[in-house]
Amino acid sequence: MIYEINPNYSHLKPFVENIEQYFQASSHVLYDQRNVIRVVEYEGENYVVKAFKVPNLINRFAYRYLRPSKAKRSFKYSLKIGAELSPEPIAYIEQNKKALLATSYYISKYFKYDHTIHEVLINKELENRSQILKEFADFTYNLHELEILHHDYSHGNILIKKSEGTEPDYEFKIIDVNRMEFKSLNLRARLENFARIKADDDDMAIIIGQYAKRLELNFETLLKDAKFYRDDFYQKRAIKHKLRGK
Repeated sequence: MIYEINPNYSHLKPFVENIEQYFQASSHVLYDQRNVIRVVEYEGENYVVKAFKVPNLINRFAYRYLRPSKAKRSFKYSLKIGAELSPEPIAYIEQNKKALLATSYYISKYFKYDHTIHEVLINKELENRSQILKEFADFTYNLHELEILHHDYSHGNILIKKSEGTEPDYEFKIIDVNRMEFKSLNLRARLENFARIKADDDDMAIIIGQYAKRLELNFETLLKDAKFYRDDFYQKRAIKHKLRGK
């Protein structure tokens, strides 16, 4: 077993070293498809544990010897991003079998959110919906200014919680952060980053309107480009799914 613990949580070493036992004992499942995500309680605190699917043979070799595993990247990137933007990382664990990567886990603090961005976009009756979308634009602007590019900035990976008597009114966190890039972003990269959230024209106008204010650029031009990148992304995705018979 290979693992690394956030120095602020070194007291959780027994939890980390026995993660498989605690993970299997938990029945609080958040996600169960390609990967499995569960909330695991330890000494009265809740943690989110993500068990990554065992990769194919080539990637089992690559993640062992050539590049960081998804679990390790999740941990390292979360440390770099900081707890204000992503749930605080606790540890990553890699279990090898026959000198190749087998099971891997990523552990973070549990962030009890109210909505995902997807839920906000589909619920037109949600209270303070317009305000949430504007604050989402501000949050995205702050990410971009910090030179943070999330390559899966989409429905379930943006968590939202109403703040308790603080400004701004809503708190945002990004998850599933193993696909990140840290670089200065041009305008195209910034606007393309909104494509995956699949906002309709009205919602896109609210989001880009606020984003344009922060950039002090022309709203109509930015909205036109953002809608183009959104439509282009989903048209290409539809073609891929059709070719794959989905």
